[in-house]
Amino acid sequence: MSFTFHDKLKDAHTMEHKKLAITGANGYLGIHTIKYAIKKGWQVIGIVRREEAAKEVESIGAEAIIIKDFNHKSLRDAFIRCKAVIHFRGVVCGSKETFEKVNIEGIRTVLNAALEAGISRIIFPSGLGVDKYGTIEWANNEYFRSKNVAEQIIIQEKVPYVIFRPSYILGPNDELIPDIIEQIGNGIVLVAGSGKIPMQPIFVNDAVAAFLAAADGIGQDKQIYDLVGPKITNMLELIEMVVKNMIELGFNIPQPRINNISFEEAPESLGICKEMIDVMRCDITSDGNKTANALGFTLSDINKAIKEAVAAKLVPKEKKVEKRAIILLSGGLDSATALFWAHHQGYELYALSFNYQFRPEKEKLAAKRLAEALRVKIIEVPIDYLKESIDLRIEGFPIPTAIHAPEGFIPTRNLVFYSIAAYYAEVYGCNYIIGGHILTDTIRFPDADSHFFNSLEKLINKGKHSKDMSTIQLLFPLIKMEKKDVLKLAKELDVPFKWTWSCYSDGEEPCGKCSCCSKRAEAFSTLGWVDQGFRL
Repeated sequence: MSFTFHDKLKDAHTMEHKKLAITGANGYLGIHTIKYAIKKGWQVIGIVRREEAAKEVESIGAEAIIIKDFNHKSLRDAFIRCKAVIHFRGVVCGSKETFEKVNIEGIRTVLNAALEAGISRIIFPSGLGVDKYGTIEWANNEYFRSKNVAEQIIIQEKVPYVIFRPSYILGPNDELIPDIIEQIGNGIVLVAGSGKIPMQPIFVNDAVAAFLAAADGIGQDKQIYDLVGPKITNMLELIEMVVKNMIELGFNIPQPRINNISFEEAPESLGICKEMIDVMRCDITSDGNKTANALGFTLSDINKAIKEAVAAKLVPKEKKVEKRAIILLSGGLDSATALFWAHHQGYELYALSFNYQFRPEKEKLAAKRLAEALRVKIIEVPIDYLKESIDLRIEGFPIPTAIHAPEGFIPTRNLVFYSIAAYYAEVYGCNYIIGGHILTDTIRFPDADSHFFNSLEKLINKGKHSKDMSTIQLLFPLIKMEKKDVLKLAKELDVPFKWTWSCYSDGEEPCGKCSCCSKRAEAFSTLGWVDQGFRL
C-alpha cells in the first residue's frame, strides 16, 4: 500500500495539534514569541538561515530548521504537523529588489508551502499605516508598498489568515529603548521632527499574546487588526519615561538635552534608513482594546514595557559567578602560569595586557596567543605615558628613582596597573584580581610585596560607594615560589613555554643577557630541562 503526501499530512495533523512554525525565529519578536509559546505548551519550529541563529533558537527550547534559500519544498516540510505559521521574516530597509524578494516573494513562498502542508492559519505582522500606501507622503516608500502588496497576496490566497498592523513593539532588547538609553548616557537625544507625533507603542508580551491567540484559532479568520497599546503618547514623552525608569532603578543621570533634527537629515544623523524615519512619521492612532477583546488578552500599561526594556539594558539578568577575575597578563612565564592556574581553578577570566611605551612587541604577541589558547577575553590597555625610569632620565626628566633602580623599574608601576585592574574588575563584575608575581619580585620591587598589596586591596575596597557591598580580593598564587617552582607548576598545567616571552629587549629572539632571560635560563638548567625559546 502506498501513501501520498496528503495522506501523511492527514496522519500528521491527527497526531499533533499544538505545533507552531515561526519564520525569522531569531529576531526580536521571534525570540520573545518562542519563549512565551513554549511556556504555553506549544512545540515550536524556528526557521532561520544561519547556524549561529539556529543555536540561539535551540538554546531557548525550540527546534531549529535552517533554510538558507527560503525555498518552497523545505518550508513545506518544516510546516508539516504545524497548526499555524507566524511569518516574522521581513525587512524594513533595503533596495527595491530586496523588498521584492524578502517581503513579497517571501510571503508567496510561505503561503504556497502552508497551503500544501495544511496549515490552519497564517499570522502576518504587517505595519501600522500600510493601508495608507500611495495616499500619504510618509507611506509612499518601498517598505510600505511591499507590506501592502504582501497583505493583498495573503487576502487573495486560500490559506486562512490573521494580519496585524503593529505600532512600536517595546520590551526587553527591543530596537528603540536601548538606543534612547545610550543617547541619554551621552547627554543629548536626537529626535526627528518635533517629537510630538502621536504613537501607541505596545508591550511585546501583549503583541506575543495576540500572535499566539491567533495561532491557536481564537477569533475569526480573514481579519486585519491594529496592534497598538492603550495610551497615545509621543517620542518626547517616551524619552521622559525612559529617564524616569532609569532614575527609579538607581541610576543618577542628568536630564538629557533634546536636539530636534529634520526628517531629511535624520537618516544620516541617527544612522538608520529613510524607511524607518517614515515609520516614525506615522501618526495613525487606534483603539487597541478592540484587538485585545477579539483575541482574549488584556493590554498592559506601556510603562511596564519601558521598565522591562530599561532593566534589560542596564540590569541584565545573568548567572551568578562566584569566581570571576581580572588577570594581569604580560606574556611572560610567570603571568602565563598564573593564567593557566586560574583557568584550571575554574575562574571566569578577563585578561589585561598593558601596552606601555617600549614594551616588547613579542611580549604583546605572547599575551594575545596565551589568552586565545584558553579562549579568554583579552583587554589591551594603552598607557603610552608609562616609561621605565632609565628612559625617563635619558629624556631629561629629573627622576630620582632612575639611579640604582632594578632593571625594568617603572615608578609606581603596580599602583597604576592594579588601579586600572580594579576599574576593569568593577566594569566586568569581578571579585578577584590575579597577578603572577613570584618570590623574587617581592625582593626586587618595593611595590610587589605583601604589605603593599594588602594596603592596596584595602584602598580599592574603601573607594567603593556606600551602597556597593561587593569586595575585590587580590590573589597571587605564585607569590611564595621561586622560578624553578613556577616552571614545575607550569609543566603540570600544560603551559606552552614556547608562547611565553621573558626578555626586556625587543628582538626577534630573547637577548639571553637581561635579568629575566638569566633567571629563566637558570630555572630550566636547575631542572635539567631544555628551553626551546619563543616559537610562534
